[in-house]
Amino acid sequence: MGMVGIGQDITERIAQEEEYSRLIDTANAPIFGVDINGHVNIWNRKAADIMQYTNEDVLGKDLVAEFISNEYKVPVRSVLEKAFEGIETANFEFPLITKAGRRVEILLNATPRYNERGEVMGMVGIGQDITERIAQEQEYSRLIDTANAPIFGVDTNMRINIFNRKAQQITNFTSEEVVGEMYVETIISEEFKAVTYDIMCKALQGNETASFELALTTKTGRKVNILLNATARFDQHGQIVGVVGIGQDITDRIAQEQEYTRLIDSANAPIFGVDVNGCVLIDSANAPIFGVDVNGCVNIWNKKAAEITQYTPNDVMGENLVEKFITEDYRKAVGLVFSKACEGTETANFEFPLMTKAGRRLEILLNATSRFNEHGEVMGVVGIGQDITERIAQEQEYTRLIDTANAPIFG
Repeated sequence: MGMVGIGQDITERIAQEEEYSRLIDTANAPIFGVDINGHVNIWNRKAADIMQYTNEDVLGKDLVAEFISNEYKVPVRSVLEKAFEGIETANFEFPLITKAGRRVEILLNATPRYNERGEVMGMVGIGQDITERIAQEQEYSRLIDTANAPIFGVDTNMRINIFNRKAQQITNFTSEEVVGEMYVETIISEEFKAVTYDIMCKALQGNETASFELALTTKTGRKVNILLNATARFDQHGQIVGVVGIGQDITDRIAQEQEYTRLIDSANAPIFGVDVNGCVLIDSANAPIFGVDVNGCVNIWNKKAAEITQYTPNDVMGENLVEKFITEDYRKAVGLVFSKACEGTETANFEFPLMTKAGRRLEILLNATSRFNEHGEVMGVVGIGQDITERIAQEQEYTRLIDTANAPIFG
């Protein structure tokens, strides 16, 4: 007797699907999809650009069998199977092999795709090409590992996750022995555990600590004195993921200072008086040492000070140290340090610049100590310094690498 047709206007749905396809195809991220059998059915322009495979090359092909390297076939197939069960996988890293055989590292979010009945019909993956980021991280790790300074890192639980070669060399621990262990409990000397823990806690809150002295205990039980800068590490979302410490082994420097102190304490005369051995030790020390009288005029200038500044003792003796050799912006601060020392107040780990004869700026880390005569009266100041110009340049380079990295550094 005839036919009746019940229709549905799907114009809007088709328009939505076409817009969805257009957005996928023009997205600035590689997007690909597979059906329930793992065969490719979505392959956008960015995926084609990165992989050098056209849609015609890949559509209908088994994604895992054709385009995934052997060592990742099982984990990638596992991600697909989870998606087919309705389970999303976020931030999954795996390599794809391009048409030219190049390996491309992909960070993927794999999401189930559903049909109009709510049934899983496949998986869509929105990816990110992280090949360059991984190369940057590897280069950064190489720079850290080969740096001529001990570098340590911890996660948010204060477990060690960075321990470079120099750190291994001075502590006698290998990275395998300490990575994953608690930093404070494992290698920090007992008397420094509490304060080091506090410093790390502050860094995990974003508060950097510079020029902090602590003692490490080596594998053989020997103490090593370290001057450390503790800085927070951030991931790509700006979240703190740990702390990195760039250190300097100051064990020898402290031993020298203790020897100088012993000579000072035992001298039967003004601080460096007529103690011939002490004078020789000071003059030949591998650290810049200089002294001034109560008027701030130079009266001690050892060989190392002469070497790094290119001024001979004859050039500087009797000259006002602050006025002649300190940069304008630091004169007030350095003058204050010497004034305090002339009042009997020592200043440790004070950083300031010295200008060389050639006009080059040197960064000096100084301990400024009062000098007394035989009556216990202050007769001047002696400064035992350390040239940290190179260390500061290294730290600035590491900071530059961190600031300009296009990815989380150790994320």
